Amino acid sequence: MTKLKKIDFPTPILEAEGLSKTFQVRGSGFFEKPKQVYAVSDFSFTLAKGSTMGIVGESGCGKSSTARLLMNLIKPDAGVIKLEGNVVGESRAELNAFRRDVQMVFQDSSASLNPRLTIEQSIMFGPVVHGMEKAVAKEAAHAFLSKVGLEPRRFANRYPHEVSGGQRQRINIARALALNPKVVIFDEAVSALDKSIEAQVLNLLMDLKEEFQLSYIFISHDLNVVRYISDHVLVMYLGKIIEFGRAADVYERPSHPYTKALLASLPSSDPNFRTLEPPIVGDPPSPIDLPPGCGFGPRCKFQSDICNAQFPPRTDLSEHHSVACHLSDPSSGHPQSR
Repeated sequence: MTKLKKIDFPTPILEAEGLSKTFQVRGSGFFEKPKQVYAVSDFSFTLAKGSTMGIVGESGCGKSSTARLLMNLIKPDAGVIKLEGNVVGESRAELNAFRRDVQMVFQDSSASLNPRLTIEQSIMFGPVVHGMEKAVAKEAAHAFLSKVGLEPRRFANRYPHEVSGGQRQRINIARALALNPKVVIFDEAVSALDKSIEAQVLNLLMDLKEEFQLSYIFISHDLNVVRYISDHVLVMYLGKIIEFGRAADVYERPSHPYTKALLASLPSSDPNFRTLEPPIVGDPPSPIDLPPGCGFGPRCKFQSDICNAQFPPRTDLSEHHSVACHLSDPSSGHPQSR
C-alpha cells in the first residue's frame, strides 16, 4: 500500500501518523472465517495550532471512526497520535492528560448528556473527576454557560429534557470547554439543528475559538458548513484520504473525481445551474476485504486498469494541496493522466 504523506504546517498541535483500524465481522457461513472491515487505513495529517480542519465524505467513509481513534475511544491497529510533538501513550495517566487537552462534541446532543444530572452537574463532572474542587467547578460551569449564551440562573438547575436541541448542543460545547482543552473535535455536531440555530452555533464556535485560542477538527457531511468554518479540508473515501488542502483550493480547484462529484451535488438557487444528471451514481463498495486498487473506481467514469491494480500515491498539486488519484500523476500510466 502506498503511503499518503502528510503536509506539514507550522506549529502543529495535533498529528496522526499511519492510523489504521479494522473490525472483525462474522462470515456468512458457519465455518467461514471472520472477515475484516477496513474502517480507517493509513490516516496521516497535521493540525496547525489555531486552525480548523474539516473532514468530509459520504456516510460510512470512516469520519466518525477517525474521530474516535483520535480521542483514543477505540484503539488503533497501527499508527501513533502526537499532541504538541509528544506521542500519546497508552497508560491511564497519559490518556487522562490527553483527554484534558482534547475534547469531543458528538452529534446526538440528547444521548451525550446524562438525563439524571442537571446541566450544572454535567458541566462540573469532568473538572471534578480531574481534581477540581466542587465550588470552583460550579463557578466555572456557570461561567461557561454564559460563554455559550445560556443564562446560568435559568439553565443551571434544569435537566437535559427541559431544554431544546440547540440549547443542549450549547451545553455540550460548554462541557467540552470546561477542562480548558487545546483541541476540540466536532463529530456532526450541528447536523441535527435547524439552519437558523446551526448558523448561531457556528458563529459561536468561531468566537470561542478566537477567545480561547482553540484548534478544531470539524467532521460533517454538509459541505457548505465545512467551507464556512474550515481553514483546511480533508476528503475521505472508504477510510482513506483522497484529497487534502486549504479550503479555498479544495472547493475552487477540486482534483479528485469524487471531490468534484461531492461539490457538484450541492444545490444551487441559480436556475442556469440546474442538475440534469446525477454527479455520482451507485454505492461505495463494501469495506470488507477491499481490493488493492482505488475504491472509487467502480463509480468513476475515468476508471482504467491502473486504477484497479493499485491505490494511487499522493500527488502534490501545490504546496498546500494534494490528491491521491492516478489522473493527477503524469507518471501513473493512466491514459488520461495530466
